[in-house]
Amino acid sequence: MPEATKLIVAVKNIETPDERHAFEHASLNVVNLPGVTIARTVYQPGWKWSTDVKPVVGTEACQAAHIGYIISGWLHARMDDGREYDFGPGDAHVMSAGHDAWVEGDEPCVVLDLAFTGRALAGHVGRCPCGVEFRVASDDQLGHLVAAIREHARGSHGHELTTQQVLAEVIA
Repeated sequence: MPEATKLIVAVKNIETPDERHAFEHASLNVVNLPGVTIARTVYQPGWKWSTDVKPVVGTEACQAAHIGYIISGWLHARMDDGREYDFGPGDAHVMSAGHDAWVEGDEPCVVLDLAFTGRALAGHVGRCPCGVEFRVASDDQLGHLVAAIREHARGSHGHELTTQQVLAEVIA
């Protein structure tokens, strides 16, 4: 008989966040929910990753991947390969690590960023180092998850991952 799925409802208000951070040209409110962390960032005109963040983290480009949604304002991004993109109100986006970004115009840019954690949801989540995510619904499928990630890494990228490397990154 199939195992019953655990029902989850969690509600938090971004105005009363789990974490709040204020910077010279940005503010960040973060709520942690089962399976996802949601951050609302307000970037002020003049904010630029390479000016405001690079000196703190010490990398040449932002090393975080983003899944997000622009509520208001405009953001411009330049990828490490030179490609450039503009994001505006209503734009949902996925952006890989390796970019600089800055506010365009004279109004704040308000962005929701989502980071899926896989915690407290049914099953397991695993990721290839490239970021592709794999999911299985139950513990008895964990071997299939490991095999799928190893095959993807080998076939798509020529990388040989060990079972231990994959399991170290699997989120229960």
